[in-house]
Amino acid sequence: MPLNQSVQAVIFDLFHTLVSLQLSNAPGPSTAELLNVDPDEWNRHWLADPSDYVLGLAPIEVPFRRIARQLNPAVTEEQIQKTLEIRRYRFRHTLLNVEPETLAGLKTLRRLGFKTGLISNCGWDEIAAWNDSPLAPLFDTVLFSCEVKLKKPDPAIYHLAARNLAVPVAHCLFVGNGGSQELTGARNAGMTPVLITRHLEVINPERIIDVLPDARIVIRRISELALILTGK
Repeated sequence: MPLNQSVQAVIFDLFHTLVSLQLSNAPGPSTAELLNVDPDEWNRHWLADPSDYVLGLAPIEVPFRRIARQLNPAVTEEQIQKTLEIRRYRFRHTLLNVEPETLAGLKTLRRLGFKTGLISNCGWDEIAAWNDSPLAPLFDTVLFSCEVKLKKPDPAIYHLAARNLAVPVAHCLFVGNGGSQELTGARNAGMTPVLITRHLEVINPERIIDVLPDARIVIRRISELALILTGK
């Protein structure tokens, strides 16, 4: 069956797919700047280390303090607390200031009759402002790893999203930037993986070529999905 005749639901990643600190111009210095650590080293450790945090099993202070002191033994508790405060504000700003074209693309998919879902590997502090976000009303199911105690690329979290939507996994697209091996996870779960490059082009363009092989479809913006799915 052709793709545009089989898809019933589109499930999205959140950060660096629908929103990002960078594209929302979140105010204030970055975490790496505030902690006086190399930004690439911070990102590498933060993305690889705190599974306890993204599964909601530990507050952010636990892995945050551990990694900060590992990368900068001279960091003070005052620096850590100030950084956490600014970080919370930056994430709130990001969730409240969503690009209009992103909102329009999601609304178009829903108007066309597609169910929409969200799966995000995240901690509670990162999505504290979710209920106030213009994104919140645009999804039929929302799975945050810290809440459901599952995270990508575990097939179980994709299967849970499909069950919540009452749609077979084979009839779901999963759209993401490829972080956390999420596109491979989607494919292993039985969904069609879609790479979206809008945020990667700004944040980490060299990453695109690394995740291309994991995707069946590549788009720049959500609006392109409507064209693919309707053929118009």
